[in-house]
Amino acid sequence: MKSVFNVGRFAGFSISIHWTFILLILWMALVVFMTGVRTEDIVWSFILLISIFASVLAHEAGHALVAKYFGIQASGVVLLPIGGVASIPNLPKKPFQEILIALSGPAVSLLIAAILMIFVHPYSAYWSAPENIGSANAGNFIFQLQVINLSLALFNLVPAFPMDGGRILRTLLSLRMNIIKATRIIRVFSQVVGALLILFGIFIVQALPILVGLFILLASRTEEYYLQLKTMAHGVRFRDVLMHEYDSIEANATVMEVSPILTSNHSKYFIVMEEGKAVGTIHRMQIIQSIAEMKYDLKIKNLMKPNLEFLNGNEKVEDYIEKLARKEERLYPVVEHNHFAGVVNFQHIIEYLLLHAAGRKEYGKIKSLAGLG
Repeated sequence: MKSVFNVGRFAGFSISIHWTFILLILWMALVVFMTGVRTEDIVWSFILLISIFASVLAHEAGHALVAKYFGIQASGVVLLPIGGVASIPNLPKKPFQEILIALSGPAVSLLIAAILMIFVHPYSAYWSAPENIGSANAGNFIFQLQVINLSLALFNLVPAFPMDGGRILRTLLSLRMNIIKATRIIRVFSQVVGALLILFGIFIVQALPILVGLFILLASRTEEYYLQLKTMAHGVRFRDVLMHEYDSIEANATVMEVSPILTSNHSKYFIVMEEGKAVGTIHRMQIIQSIAEMKYDLKIKNLMKPNLEFLNGNEKVEDYIEKLARKEERLYPVVEHNHFAGVVNFQHIIEYLLLHAAGRKEYGKIKSLAGLG
């Protein structure tokens, strides 16, 4: 199952929606149905959903823009019902920068909540009226949006991964210990928080706390996983892990012409070449699907993934670990001195780390991280 769906770009970084947003849509649809299906309810619930999306995007944009101020470019943002995760490739050099980046998201949410409070009159009436909690309508929309932003800010200050509070606490702990140990402590605490949320959800018979708890359990393990890999890859550059032998197909060939390659080659991704230059990548299933649809004369260059992203041979592998790990087998072309030098993928980087750690204590750790034992 695809866990995230790309929806566009904003301020230089990609925006993706996590599949749990679908659960939010289903929950809101259920609330509307149980409170009486009216056109007005559906319209206002849809507006609230779009507003939640915008609020989470503003929260994550706060992280990304402050990181950019410190010279760190966020590569992407994954939006979740409980907030989002900004993919910042490398940790800031100074602890106060990490803390400011982490605090910027909740600060944006609190600012939005404070501004909306001006338009809620009388404010106390909304808290005391149960009918205002649940489905949205014209009378309680601003209140709902204000509570959502307040909740985003406070929930993300919980000292657990992947919330901002977890990153802040890790930074403070790393002042007295190495960052791996600090991450491990926060991961354990995160698992406790996740387990408590699951138990709470079971106790009150509500699915949302259970889902959030499960997400925290999984995300906390992922945080430690990525950090350990980045530590192992420290000092390694893409030119060190280049693959000079790779599978390629011609851009001007038709899907029928390249089909024999698929029977003897089981690579999932191929580099698309045109006049000796890499111009794109293509997944084998795209070719198979085109053949199944009898598009025999369709050229590969009209089917391939456009806007090919090149990596520079001098760039650090650790800055791209998260990006590469999302699609372990996808090939990325590498250039050196403006010339195509070869390709890399996540699996080959793991193999490189294993080969160069053989006989050392790091070997067992990398092997475990790679799921090989």
